[in-house]
Amino acid sequence: QDHLEFMTQSGMSLAEKEAAQKEKTRQLTDANSKFDEGKENLDAEMKKMKTAISELMELRPTCIDTGMSYEDRVARREEELAALQKALCILGAYQTYGPDGLAGQCDNA
Repeated sequence: QDHLEFMTQSGMSLAEKEAAQKEKTRQLTDANSKFDEGKENLDAEMKKMKTAISELMELRPTCIDTGMSYEDRVARREEELAALQKALCILGAYQTYGPDGLAGQCDNA
């Protein structure tokens, strides 16, 4: 009778341990697949970041070393704004009065 009880308990313990091992194996597989997916995402994002940094480094001299003084850049920007305002005036007049209406109106703008 003791032997039968021991065998029953051993069998139950073994079944519990096998079930626990299967669950742990499943969890390990899930964790490994999530890790691999995360590593692939990280590699893709790192590649994007390296590309962006290299593009930034290529553009930096163009943006910083313009060969113009601050005053020259300000004057050029003001000229560009004036030209854009004149173009807006011309388009507004064209829309309102047609191609011949108020043609000289925007010269002072």
